[in-house]
Amino acid sequence: MTARGRSGLAGGTGRQYGGVLARPAWNRRPIRPQGGTRVCRGVALVLLLIAATCSQRAAVQAPVVALPAAPAPTAVRAAGATPPAAAVPAAPSPAAPAGYPGQSNLVPDGYPTPNTAFERLAPGGPARDPGPLDWARPGPYIAPAWTDFRLHSFSSQDKLATTYYFYWHDLTDPARRGRYASGQFHSPPDPDHYSFLLPETHEREFRDMMAAGLDFVLPVYWGEPGHPGRTTGQTAPHYWSTEGLPAMVEALARLRAGGEQRLQIGMFYDTTILANADLTTPAGKEYFYVNIRDYYSRIPPAYWAAIDGKPVVWLYDTQWVAAFDQSSLDYLSERFAQDFGGLHLYLVREYQWSHARVAPPQPLTHTDGLYLWGAAVSGFNPDPAFTVAEIGPGFDNTAYCTGGPERNCFRVDREDGRRYERQLQQAIASDKRLIAIETWNEFSEGTDIQETIQTGRTYIDLTRTYLLRWRASG
Repeated sequence: MTARGRSGLAGGTGRQYGGVLARPAWNRRPIRPQGGTRVCRGVALVLLLIAATCSQRAAVQAPVVALPAAPAPTAVRAAGATPPAAAVPAAPSPAAPAGYPGQSNLVPDGYPTPNTAFERLAPGGPARDPGPLDWARPGPYIAPAWTDFRLHSFSSQDKLATTYYFYWHDLTDPARRGRYASGQFHSPPDPDHYSFLLPETHEREFRDMMAAGLDFVLPVYWGEPGHPGRTTGQTAPHYWSTEGLPAMVEALARLRAGGEQRLQIGMFYDTTILANADLTTPAGKEYFYVNIRDYYSRIPPAYWAAIDGKPVVWLYDTQWVAAFDQSSLDYLSERFAQDFGGLHLYLVREYQWSHARVAPPQPLTHTDGLYLWGAAVSGFNPDPAFTVAEIGPGFDNTAYCTGGPERNCFRVDREDGRRYERQLQQAIASDKRLIAIETWNEFSEGTDIQETIQTGRTYIDLTRTYLLRWRASG
């Protein structure tokens, strides 16, 4: 998730570093009011299809905790908000034009066909109405059916560390393991048991995160089936973004039952799913919100990552957002409080959210935290405007991306861990109290620090060594 974009939408699933190698001075400039200038990097997108979401596969049989049946959506909505449409049986799926690589129309039984089916969406396109929200269906941990919203909260004065967790992998399917077996991508030690559907996969990774000294994890979230911003790939019969969550909950329950230290779970909101919505409108704001509602309502509140009593939502960039302002961000917390026992959100936004995307003037926005994506390529950024120390081990998407930096294709050498170690040293020497690591397991872009066949536990051990030193320093 480093070259910004997503599968099949006139671009790739990776995340975009905004040409930071070509323009390092831009990437390190201090944040200042920019008048009418938009905060947007807008460079070429990587053409990549994520294997974990790109074909049909047989179900993996795994013991998963059965969550209580989700209540009907009864969330109170803010005045002026567009109500979600009532769920209706899915209409027959339209036939795809021959060879047309637009949005997927694949959904489970009972879910609506995405209203973007077979469209070729592109980032920065015209504002698009998200349409009915009949695909948005909350889980069981939401008021009024659920009432216990007690949290295990960190303080903003604590020294905290987190990482981005890309749980879309299913390497139990040999068809998905080609680039791992060939050595193009780093491989987990036991790919036969590495799947978003398996609680043991998440349990092993969560235990290693704790061994590395991390406090909470940020799983990437791409929304529900039927979402207008879904990917092109054929993900049936499984939908990793929602189906991976029960397996994570089971893994956390197992760790708690074993008396192990706590690892909490936040939300990395992959805003590339927003399909050019205008987040200043009532419909756009509700669309922005329901993805947070439906994510957190699938996870028991006792497991939520919270800072100062506020559940953590980490916003990715604005390339797929047509317009937003401070009211767009405020709405998220206001609506969350209505649905979740009065709790407000701890919002951390990426740099592109720094200025409102509206007609000039474009004022600064404000949230609890600010970070700059791209450390895996450009390294630690000491700019005091950023409240998060972002670090990464290096980057390599050249197994599938050609054309060099002009096409957002990079190889940034890991230097056998030395590059990562230098960034750890810089991060703990800074005055920032929150460190975020790019990434735990984005294998396709070479930013993984988890245990792999190629690197062993080098990065886990380095992380633990420096985080212990950081916390011991007071």
